[in-house]
Amino acid sequence: MPTTVYFASRARGFFLQLFNSEQVDARFIYNKNQVYETNTKLASLKNRLGRSTLFDHLGVIQTIKCSGKDCDIYGSFNRFLRTDKPYFIYVENPAALYHYKLNRAKTFFGKRKLDKLFSDPNLRGLIFMSNACKSTFENVCHSIPSTCFNETIYPYIPLNSLVSESFINGKSCDSTLRLLYIAQGIRFLSKGALEVVEMFKRLKNENYNIELHIITSFKEVSPDILDSIRSIDGITLDDFRFNFNEMQHIYSKAHIFLQPTSDDSVPLTILEAMKSGLPIIASRLYAIPEMVEDGKNGFLCDPHYWFFDKNNIPNPEIWNHRKQTIYSGKMSYEIVDFLYEKVKALYENRNLLADLSVNSLHKANSEPFSTEFIATQWNKMITEIANHNV
Repeated sequence: MPTTVYFASRARGFFLQLFNSEQVDARFIYNKNQVYETNTKLASLKNRLGRSTLFDHLGVIQTIKCSGKDCDIYGSFNRFLRTDKPYFIYVENPAALYHYKLNRAKTFFGKRKLDKLFSDPNLRGLIFMSNACKSTFENVCHSIPSTCFNETIYPYIPLNSLVSESFINGKSCDSTLRLLYIAQGIRFLSKGALEVVEMFKRLKNENYNIELHIITSFKEVSPDILDSIRSIDGITLDDFRFNFNEMQHIYSKAHIFLQPTSDDSVPLTILEAMKSGLPIIASRLYAIPEMVEDGKNGFLCDPHYWFFDKNNIPNPEIWNHRKQTIYSGKMSYEIVDFLYEKVKALYENRNLLADLSVNSLHKANSEPFSTEFIATQWNKMITEIANHNV
């Protein structure tokens, strides 16, 4: 019988691919209403309350009570549990465990609370979404208990079934070059949207045959900005409303994925773009260089703001002053120039475009990003935790 895992916390949409995978020898039980892509108004309000400065001093760290479930082990995403059985946490970045508030882990009560949570004998696994997360965990958060299984396991994202190497080679010869940019939630500005649009206008004014597809959450973006983008010929602007299969089609039609972000840890869209054989033009922030090899399957630039510093440690000068930095709407013309040069180069050299595209697909289908390898890691972790063999 497969191990039964009760997933107790809310879960990002990408978890559905893992929960329903036939490669993973486990039966996942989860609340479908707890799976999300963008936060609801209520969830956003709770997040804001949870990030109160008062709660920093009080050392408030959310734990989810979960017991009496018909399962072998429990799991969560970025949340500690109070359980009657072994459990694991899948960690986005260390600060996510204490509501992304850097000072909370440093206060007297915060430290004491973390010591208590990490000493729970039922905490049997810390799974990291990236090497950047794993390598900085003890520096940023807490020492890893010796009883904990700990390993980097990248998100389980299948290859795009619409894409193949021959498909890529054919698509690279299209007369129109199609660019794709995606930003969920409030991160439209912090992920480099203004720079992408400015680069596009510059190339369009020079009569390059290009199109740009932007997908974002309309409710989180200024109507004036949306209206100004809609007025630009060649840009398709869509609200974030697509399901997995629809997104597969969107990725397959694009030639280049753009993500010059200042605000990311492990961007799922970059992994999805890789799985669709897209070269990626992005910033070298946190885990992105683990996915994008400069000159091999894309190009990397410095971010406008270092949300994490060059050692992958949260940067308080940016982290604690987001309105004045990543959400300010201030444009980086250095990034605009970088995007312009790289997109122009790929437009004019379709052999290079094809090479980077194929490299991206190969990287996505190789260890440590292939679903086969990731499934093996999950099977090992689940078995060891269920059998208490950590």
